[in-house]
Amino acid sequence: MSKIKKFWNENRVLFVLGVILIICVIVVSIVSLTYFYGSSSNAYGNRLDSIKDTPLSDKLLKDIKTEMNSKENVKNTTVKVKGKIVYIELEYNEGTEMDAAKETANEVIKLFNEDELALYDLQFTIKTKEYTLMGAHNSNGSENIVWNNYTILEDKEKASE
Repeated sequence: MSKIKKFWNENRVLFVLGVILIICVIVVSIVSLTYFYGSSSNAYGNRLDSIKDTPLSDKLLKDIKTEMNSKENVKNTTVKVKGKIVYIELEYNEGTEMDAAKETANEVIKLFNEDELALYDLQFTIKTKEYTLMGAHNSNGSENIVWNNYTILEDKEKASE
């Protein structure tokens, strides 16, 4: 018993500091786990709660495909929805001019109602053998599609000569 008493008297400060350190590590671990991992199992958190009020119907997605595939210069249409973004990929026949392809893509916007356009972002990809063009329609942006600044490779080569 005297050895324990002697050990306590000589190391009392270290023992108390050790207990405080263990308590701090436990508290920091608990706080960091709840902060970084949270209790939500949804990867998007609550950002997608608003799409429950205005879901996109399968009929609308089929109508987009049908409408675009009925155009004479459109070869294939793919529509995918992920969260609040609607990905629309339009594959055009060879020789389709870029301006004509853009105009056809602008017709997709008319198929959505105002509530859907105010909630969903539209991401367009236009593909031909000559070029690939990407554009976007933001839910809180203008009524037009914003296209990337694209120059056909042949035009660049001619300009450098």
